[in-house]
Amino acid sequence: MKIYGAGTLEEIKKCTNLGVAGILTNPQYYEQYFQGKMTLEEITKAILEVTDLPIFMQIHGRTTEELLEKAKNLHRISPQVGFKIISDEKGFFAIRELQKEGIKCIATTLFSLSQAAMSACVGAFGICPFIARARDIGLDSFRILKTIKEGYDNLEKAPEIIAVSLRSVGDIELAISAGVDAVGMRYPLIKKMMEHPLSINAEELFVKNWATVKGEDISYLAHALELRGEGE
Repeated sequence: MKIYGAGTLEEIKKCTNLGVAGILTNPQYYEQYFQGKMTLEEITKAILEVTDLPIFMQIHGRTTEELLEKAKNLHRISPQVGFKIISDEKGFFAIRELQKEGIKCIATTLFSLSQAAMSACVGAFGICPFIARARDIGLDSFRILKTIKEGYDNLEKAPEIIAVSLRSVGDIELAISAGVDAVGMRYPLIKKMMEHPLSINAEELFVKNWATVKGEDISYLAHALELRGEGE
């Protein structure tokens, strides 16, 4: 199970230090984190300065040719740079050509088994099925993911299934239980993956035990000394 990260430059550093598989982007991130102050080339370079991981820059274009030109220009900056491309006709043609040149591409905004099949046909590195967005319009995200996984299991070389549009740990666990290869999300949700109320409670319950160990500073947990119960 792989995790792909996203976020501000500082959050991308944290993702990198945690050992995620790569960094994902999209236009919403560009707006929120860079606020119209940088070109796509400048954003790409800024991300490359804080991580040595593969990065997947989402691009757009009116035609396949525009997508190819934009992708090749950005890829010249670094071989770390791959792309997220919308799952539509022009996008799939672009993915096919870029993959033939060894440039990794992810088919994104993917909502159906048919799009997943086309992604495999063109040799995409990965796909990004949207989970919460699909659910919002009444689609069964779990069934879609599971069916894609079952189909890809029959292929010698299948795209990586990277579930995105995840709003909660519950969404993440649904995707994992459906058998996806990876999940992609912003750092705040990655942080939630690392936490559980019972884990925090256990640390607080252990404080009275730590208090018996000579030389241990438990001042940061002093509030928990009166709690009743056992940590184990």
